[in-house]
Amino acid sequence: MKMPDPSLIYKAYKEHIRSYASFRDETWELIENILTVKACKKGEYIVEEGKICRHIDFIYKGSFRAFSNKDGEDITTGIYLEGICLTNMKSLTTVTPSHTYLQALEDSITARLYKDSLIGIYEKSTELQAVGRAILEGMIVEENEWKEMYTLYDPEERYKFLLQKSPEIIQRVSLQYVASFLGIRRETLSRIRNRSSR
Repeated sequence: MKMPDPSLIYKAYKEHIRSYASFRDETWELIENILTVKACKKGEYIVEEGKICRHIDFIYKGSFRAFSNKDGEDITTGIYLEGICLTNMKSLTTVTPSHTYLQALEDSITARLYKDSLIGIYEKSTELQAVGRAILEGMIVEENEWKEMYTLYDPEERYKFLLQKSPEIIQRVSLQYVASFLGIRRETLSRIRNRSSR
């Protein structure tokens, strides 16, 4: 996979953060100096169960899923495409081992921000602290929207919600993972899709 110019990746991340919070260019320079560009092969893990998550990744290219293993079966709890951040929020904030995996579903490129590096430069800018909070708050809001899907909607409504919020998921991600994410069997998802296409 050919790596793009890092400046393009940083620019995309900067625009993403600006959607949550305003900041001066000097503050962005502090963040840019601690960013790391990562290439992930399909199937590679960026967080593993039992290990502490110490970073936030902005997806520039590719896709990922979060999943846990219960009684020998993988349960997909999150699917992430370009233009958003992902992490294991609980492990990151409490510094405890992750109960889930984060895995690349395609060859992917991310901009990685290590928590320790971010905290290390907080004292240089009070504005930076606000930006750090905005990133985390934005991720929490996004996560809660998906969680509400399970409590508010039946399976067919969940599928429609997915189509409305992120239709690319259906086109790019294995139906097995999509069904697991929606909390239904693959056969049920196939029936719902057939009804919706009529």
